Amino acid sequence: MSVATTSPLHAGKPESAHRLAFIDIMRGIACVWMIETHVVNACLSWQYRGGWFFTMLNTSNGYVSVSFIFCAGAGFWLAASRKVAEYKAFQPSLWQYVRRLGFILMVAYWLHVPTISLGKYLIAPPERQNLLWICDVLHTIVIASCIALALLLVVPTLKQLRWVFVGVALVFIYAAPLVWQLEPDTFLPRVLGAYISRPPAAAFPLFPWCAYFFMGAALTAFFMESSDRRKFAQRSAWIACVTPFVVMTFLWTGWNRVFDYGWTDNWYLCSPGNVLFRVSGSILLFSMLYLWQERIVKWSVFGRTPASWLQLMGQESLFVYVFHLMIVYGSPANLGLSYFVSGVLRPFAVIVITLAVIVAVYVLMEQWHTAKKQSPHIPKRIIWAFGVLFALVFVLVTPQFADMAEAWALKNLAGLIRTPLQQP
Repeated sequence: MSVATTSPLHAGKPESAHRLAFIDIMRGIACVWMIETHVVNACLSWQYRGGWFFTMLNTSNGYVSVSFIFCAGAGFWLAASRKVAEYKAFQPSLWQYVRRLGFILMVAYWLHVPTISLGKYLIAPPERQNLLWICDVLHTIVIASCIALALLLVVPTLKQLRWVFVGVALVFIYAAPLVWQLEPDTFLPRVLGAYISRPPAAAFPLFPWCAYFFMGAALTAFFMESSDRRKFAQRSAWIACVTPFVVMTFLWTGWNRVFDYGWTDNWYLCSPGNVLFRVSGSILLFSMLYLWQERIVKWSVFGRTPASWLQLMGQESLFVYVFHLMIVYGSPANLGLSYFVSGVLRPFAVIVITLAVIVAVYVLMEQWHTAKKQSPHIPKRIIWAFGVLFALVFVLVTPQFADMAEAWALKNLAGLIRTPLQQP
């Protein structure tokens, strides 16, 4: 999920050395933005979820997942274009990439396991069991990556592939209302239907969310092959600035009726216009980071550049994604902040919690990154040990014990967290 770079970003390096770094920085910004979004959504009191400021904040937070998936597409193109010959020859690098996608998909499902006990899951009502199959950001990235990889193997050249990616993106955009109208979760097995059904059956269904992946890959392809990348970035930035105004003009004047086919009850969910509105933010950020990268890397705080912090977060985006979700929303292995302080915190408390989570995630992520560089086998053993331990606990823990553990945590921990922070 990260763009592989081997050294921090420094001004003055040749284009080939730092061209990947600004995309890592973009992904790092998305990671920080994602933590803020999730803490606000999970913890802010409903009393404060109104007014112009929250509306602006909530609108800006809608770009986070788009940018995250967009960066995944950009990273795919950068990595795959270097290894296209190896992939088409079915060399070990291909199977290594496929194994990584499989691992990410396993993590995605693990994050949605609704209980620590298999026995409790099997007797849970259907609506709770279905939480396991919800298609989230990681699911969408993995499926989009698999589709992109398959196309890479069959399309003869990279120049043709970039146009194929444009076509695939348009299919995911314009077919979304029609697919949602079919309500696939009503006639497909849940494990399959959740990928292409509308919310709440899926949080980030493949239609239209895969489009952001392929638009990120296609834009990166055209950018990398441009004879003048600076001019390309400038034009992209101008187009990205104008697009939201054009789209909103269509919406406010009623001209968006051209998109009124299939399931379009909510413009903010699957309208093609909304997809263009959202992706314009990612394109603008992509372009501006490239244009301003020389300035960004010169800015230092406490002897270190924020660009290097963000770049490292971008490289370890999977770790950041998983660990911050464990803190904020919890996981099968722990209860998160949302379990104890869901919708009760005042704005100042939310700011403090957000900063604390960012710092905690960064510190652990940096240690994880260092461990991978110094002793790559140790993180792998940790992952295997944790996976085996969780599997044993999941199978052996009884429903009764799971209920007792949850009740104890709620009784003994909720009071400690809520008392000083929640809104009276």
